[in-house]
Amino acid sequence: MAKKKIEYVCSECGDTFLRWMGQCPSCKTWNSMKEMDVSTEENVLRKSPPGQLKSISSIAMEESRQRMSLSPLVEFDRLLGGGAVPGSVVLLGGEPGVGKSTLLLELARSGKKIVYVTGEESDRQIAERARRLGVDNPHLFIMQENSLDTILSVLETDVADMIIIDSIQTVFPSGPSGSGSVSTIKEASRQLIDLAKRREIPMIITGHVTKDGQIAGPKLLEHSVDVVLYFESQNWGQYRFIKSVKNRYGSTGEIAIYEMTAAGLKEIPSHVSLIPMEETGGIGSILFPQVEGSRVTLMEIQVLVTPAGYSNGRRIGENIDVSRIHLIAAIIEKNFGYHLSEKDIFVRVRGGSRLEDSAADLALFVAMLSSVLDIPLPGAWAAAGEISLTGKIRYPSHDENRRHSLRQFGVNHFIWGKDPSGKAEKVMNKTGRIFYYEHVKNILENHQFSFTG
Repeated sequence: MAKKKIEYVCSECGDTFLRWMGQCPSCKTWNSMKEMDVSTEENVLRKSPPGQLKSISSIAMEESRQRMSLSPLVEFDRLLGGGAVPGSVVLLGGEPGVGKSTLLLELARSGKKIVYVTGEESDRQIAERARRLGVDNPHLFIMQENSLDTILSVLETDVADMIIIDSIQTVFPSGPSGSGSVSTIKEASRQLIDLAKRREIPMIITGHVTKDGQIAGPKLLEHSVDVVLYFESQNWGQYRFIKSVKNRYGSTGEIAIYEMTAAGLKEIPSHVSLIPMEETGGIGSILFPQVEGSRVTLMEIQVLVTPAGYSNGRRIGENIDVSRIHLIAAIIEKNFGYHLSEKDIFVRVRGGSRLEDSAADLALFVAMLSSVLDIPLPGAWAAAGEISLTGKIRYPSHDENRRHSLRQFGVNHFIWGKDPSGKAEKVMNKTGRIFYYEHVKNILENHQFSFTG
């Protein structure tokens, strides 16, 4: 009889160790070590059939397969890179109640044959939700099951266009471990991914998230799948955001926006703004076009600078890294002499996403300077440009894409970083005005737009 081999796996980061430790050396989490028997796993590897060598030309011929479109989910197809690739595995994570099950049922509107395996709800609950949403697809089949062996036995004999597993934490293989443990998630995901690859059927797996917003279970789960999507709701009521953080068949950083309605999820096309344009502008408010994959999202940056009443002012931000507020405040204090260290600075970013684009420096700078000087900004203005520590403003990347999207939103006036092609600092054209600035000091020196348009 083979000797039992034990490893200890961190439930937070997925790293493995030969002995138990109170704190994980990798992620510094306490009491996260779980015991796992890897003897069975090694036996499976030893019994695996020998590999085969293939020429690159033959593989290229095999891979020239058509993606499966999930129309009418156009935005979801774009997230996947143009549709679902045969044999691909998509991991969809999201908080409870965000709408994962609703999104999965929306896939059935494509008319494809879909096998929906649920371990959290009964088949009657799924059917009632489908009727409420108006999803009438005779090729949608529901199976309420938690046993991995039973699930695999059915999926091996059935032919489907797509398989849905909701969720991976509820599926468990035969053995002493219960569902949701690190070892069961690892083994269940391994066998399900193997099934999808062998039968070339696209598979979508949902996963619970932890309180930190990460998909629960070993990190190996995210490494094993082809696409990782996060389904989020960021205090915008009915709006939902799906973000691609990994994609082997397309670009990462893509975002799709949906509106949750009584009839299901409604896609928001890229040319529609979530921000009411009539509410923009004023003291400390300006627009910024943030590039997220191939989509430009319109953001509104609001800044309020007030006296602190004591020596050290506070820096509070919503959907923005606080260190970025410190940086822009330091640049203003260095170049203009305003004592912002004695003032409170509050920053709010509206638009659904966190402000992560480096070109947002200039928009944050202009909004903060507007609040400091108590000078209002016009409503149909946007700013973009990266500011170096020396105060130099750099030309924003994806310039044409940003300006084209802004014009679709009805924004025709821009405050931009210096154009490397040598254009004039102020450019007049038929569609609006563009002000190019090379250094932050030039914004006040060349003050003809006066923050009023």
